[in-house]
Amino acid sequence: MTLRLTHLSYILRHRALIQDISASFEPGTLYGILGPNGSGKSTLLKTMARIWNPTHGQLTWQNQNLLHFSRLEMSRTLSLVPQNPPLYFDVTAYQMVTMGRYAQGKHSLHDSHYIEEALQQVDAWHLRDQFLSQLSGGERQRIYIARALATQSPILLLDEPTSYLDLRHQLEIWQLLRTLVQRGKLVIVAVHDLLAVQRFCDQLIVLHQGRCQATGTYEEVMTPTLLQDIFGVKFKEQISSFELCL
Repeated sequence: MTLRLTHLSYILRHRALIQDISASFEPGTLYGILGPNGSGKSTLLKTMARIWNPTHGQLTWQNQNLLHFSRLEMSRTLSLVPQNPPLYFDVTAYQMVTMGRYAQGKHSLHDSHYIEEALQQVDAWHLRDQFLSQLSGGERQRIYIARALATQSPILLLDEPTSYLDLRHQLEIWQLLRTLVQRGKLVIVAVHDLLAVQRFCDQLIVLHQGRCQATGTYEEVMTPTLLQDIFGVKFKEQISSFELCL
């Protein structure tokens, strides 16, 4: 089972937001997508989820062309947690997570179990009856993650999932993602936090100006040269940690 991108590109108003990206993603692995602002991280996730259909290239899962999947089939295969989604209408946290079950068609007797489990996983069961407008940004973010978990899809994409979260909940979300990949889920996260990436991600993809610049483990990818060329910072190695300098 492999999610494969082949020469994937997305062009908007004659500007290539991502260009000629080829990569393979295996279940049971946590992938981190890194890059400076505007490098194409969010665009790549949205294109993989077919929020935006690619202008060029192929997107396959288990040797099936995802570009031919219906929206319902895509929802059963892949769940996306976008960064700071707008609140178009106000519902309770429980109702929002229930929307993650719609892809499964007619509600089964197990739906309430999946919804409660998802809310428990993000430490939000106690928020189930509160409206999203009443929640903080961090609490709302946990609800959106729970909605994605409730779909039970084999692929989970997250765009800056720990934004707005306090330190404890950041750590809990990363530990949850590690648990999910240990259970066989494919998880891909767009992230800026290098310390979290070093600790939790198995494989990295580094983007710059819409192109893939490097792939591999943290040790293989995060070289002083890459940090200088891509991120514009200098790397000062220490005994057990690192220091980034402008």
